Amino acid sequence: MIDIHSHILPNVDDGSRDISMSIEMAKLYLQNGIKRVIATPHYIQGSMDNIVKDNKKSLAMLNKELSREGLDLEVVLGNEIYLSISTVNDILDNKVSTLNGTRYVLIELPMYDIPLYMENVLYDLQIEGFVPIIAHPERNTKIIEDPNILYNYINKGVLGQLNLPSLEGMYGSRIKSTAEILLRHKMIHFVGTDAHRNRKRSPNVKKGLEILESLVDKKDFQNISYRNGRNVWEDKLIKVEDPILYEPKFKGLFNLFKRKWISNVEEFRIDSEIYRIEAR
Repeated sequence: MIDIHSHILPNVDDGSRDISMSIEMAKLYLQNGIKRVIATPHYIQGSMDNIVKDNKKSLAMLNKELSREGLDLEVVLGNEIYLSISTVNDILDNKVSTLNGTRYVLIELPMYDIPLYMENVLYDLQIEGFVPIIAHPERNTKIIEDPNILYNYINKGVLGQLNLPSLEGMYGSRIKSTAEILLRHKMIHFVGTDAHRNRKRSPNVKKGLEILESLVDKKDFQNISYRNGRNVWEDKLIKVEDPILYEPKFKGLFNLFKRKWISNVEEFRIDSEIYRIEAR
């Protein structure tokens, strides 16, 4: 696996508190068979708007310590960019980093909403040659309520990244269920750890990978867990299958009852007509 979503950089956001914690996280990555990580510190305008220069310093310090400790973990720079109307300009002005300097951009949505300007920003990103990847869409309330919101964005060239802890139920049962729905409907193209610590929310994701493997076929598992991440790392084009429209089970039941109700009405109408004819 290649992790395209990690908060391993020390002391830059709400992730690793210091270099010691980052080293412990690195050890967990290696124990879980993960040797390549894209560090994606938060970029939230006006809140966590640390500049690329500071992130690069933190990355250099981490890589130096990894080498000193003899830990064979390769870490490169990106950002988890909180969506705003200035996102495109922030990238073009080098205020934020794409994933390993590639065309791929990790975008974070508000937890409880989808901004009205989202579609325009995603479109503008693509016009500039970038490929937006939505971080943990399974945690967005609007997508939980209607997974086809993500379906529509994917049909417009956007990709989706799932947090492996979501499959373990770390964020609750509704998010777990949504994660499974998105996977089964081919709306997820990457998995990430979204690791913040060396204990809770850590890179220890073996169980999540096992669950992933049980939910998708072998080809999709390889693509989601490794191949697509490798193509991001190497800035190669990613070709994905068409997503599948989600149809809730209750909708199917509703349609069944609706057809039965119409059928009963038709039978009643026919019986009434026959009765009237006979009465004449």
